[in-house]
Amino acid sequence: MRLVVTGMGMVTALGYGATGSCAAIRAGLSRPQALDGLVVGDGEGGSQPVTGFPVSGYAEGFFLAGAWLRLAAGCLDDLRHGREWPPASDASFWGRTGLFALTPFIDEARFGWSLSQRPRALEEDFVRPLLALQHLPVPEERSRALSLGHCGLAAALQGARRLLEERSLERVLIVAADSYSDVPSLEWIDGQGRLKQPQMPVGLMPGQAGACLLVEGEGAVRARRAPPDIRVGGVSFSAGPRERRTAHILGRAMAESILQVLRDARMPAPFQGCLVLDLNGEEWKSAAWAHAQVHLTEHVDFEGCRVRVPAESLGEVGAASAVVGAAVAISELLSSHHESAVVCSFSDHGDVGVVLLQRIPQR
Repeated sequence: MRLVVTGMGMVTALGYGATGSCAAIRAGLSRPQALDGLVVGDGEGGSQPVTGFPVSGYAEGFFLAGAWLRLAAGCLDDLRHGREWPPASDASFWGRTGLFALTPFIDEARFGWSLSQRPRALEEDFVRPLLALQHLPVPEERSRALSLGHCGLAAALQGARRLLEERSLERVLIVAADSYSDVPSLEWIDGQGRLKQPQMPVGLMPGQAGACLLVEGEGAVRARRAPPDIRVGGVSFSAGPRERRTAHILGRAMAESILQVLRDARMPAPFQGCLVLDLNGEEWKSAAWAHAQVHLTEHVDFEGCRVRVPAESLGEVGAASAVVGAAVAISELLSSHHESAVVCSFSDHGDVGVVLLQRIPQR
């Protein structure tokens, strides 16, 4: 079963839409701002607010699941604007539609609770309210949350393919949201020593975003005479040990995952296309990617690739990063000579995710 992307939506620090946000990211724009809620030393005996990338005028005052709801609803609104959805009364459409909601890994140190304590929390606090807020009549049994952080997109695409192959569904909405710029998350990041600040120039800058994709089976899309533009050419999700692995092990896992999707898609070597990376200013991710490059030297023409790093414009957007990266890749493929893009994700907990996207030639 081949999956195609038939819609996308975003809300980011650079705009309330995928088209504008992706164009701004590709142009290298950014809009950093001082964040409320946490003050750090300025290196000269004084103090200053943390700098980050909030979605201004959108999610202020919301935190954790409340912020996710605002951001997820915003990206779904953007998707609606680009695609005519049938009314809620259309049971034949909505009864064959599923939803994956991608969230951060539920770390008790960050959230104060764990899924072992509240196994239905994400469905009750995020998925169900999101469906109600957006008036989406997606059956609850066809909706689920994946708390895999940065690598959630790869796992969601694998799950969507299985459901479409089983003929259980015809389409799947993949919605991701995360905020590193609310006060609880800022305190958690700072407590881990990961926050970029004057006294620590190597670290992440907090951001927030909501991003979504609509994926369908390629055959069904062609059957309704709607030629698709973007195909999911391959997906790899490598689960880690629930803790961060060393840079060389993570790098080797990333290289193996990239090679797997390229070989499965029978891509000519060396690969030339777009590489979208979730590097975020932290040393461990940069080191892991450097190790991956060593293993990929003979298989990827890095000089012939266009490299995009969305965090340079948006900051660290956590669980939304891979879907944001996919949207940036799609924007690149639709407006450049590149025919394929690889979206790479490293999770804080040792997972590795790779998604290959391809532009479909129009006959």
